Amino acid sequence: MKRIRISSFLPSLLLLMAGCSQAPPPKKEPPKPPEPVTGQSAIFQTYQVARTWAGDAKLLRLESGNIPEAPSGAGKYGFWRATYVSESKRQRREFTWAAADSEGGIIKGVRPGMESGYFPNPRQFAIAIQDVKIDTPQALEAAMAEVNKDAAMKKVLADNKDLPIHFLLEWNAPDVKPAWRVIFGPSISQSRFSVFIDAYTGKFVKKLR
Repeated sequence: MKRIRISSFLPSLLLLMAGCSQAPPPKKEPPKPPEPVTGQSAIFQTYQVARTWAGDAKLLRLESGNIPEAPSGAGKYGFWRATYVSESKRQRREFTWAAADSEGGIIKGVRPGMESGYFPNPRQFAIAIQDVKIDTPQALEAAMAEVNKDAAMKKVLADNKDLPIHFLLEWNAPDVKPAWRVIFGPSISQSRFSVFIDAYTGKFVKKLR
């Protein structure tokens, strides 16, 4: 009887066992869709970049914008435009934040714009970011509470259920602190009305129609 040489089958056996023991490759998770962010988040992200431009950078203005890739809702937006100023440089500069690349040359992330001259306005003040304690979802909630007290404004919203809402953060005299301007309409010039909420306390400041 011929003897079977086990050693001649061993390499093939080991390869077969190794193939059987390998787990199937993990399935790749689909990429998460771009997410809109709140005003405070946009300030934080743009401020980190603005500080590399000027150590004394302060926020002068922040406004929301829309991109189709990250639809807005509940005080969150896929695009924000921030204007910072530097008194030491006597310059101002825009910084944009976007959740995704979009039309019009919008690029994902924080992008600095061109510098221009800055001359302080006695009726408009630069904002220290620590003075913005109220975020846009809270400002929207406070604004809606005021709208619900006003019959005329409630009717506007009832008749225009798709009326867009935008945010503008500024500090203008005679206000004692910066305020979120909650704009009910496609733009400031086309707004049906606006409600101002103190960005430090969250209290109602005023309404404009």
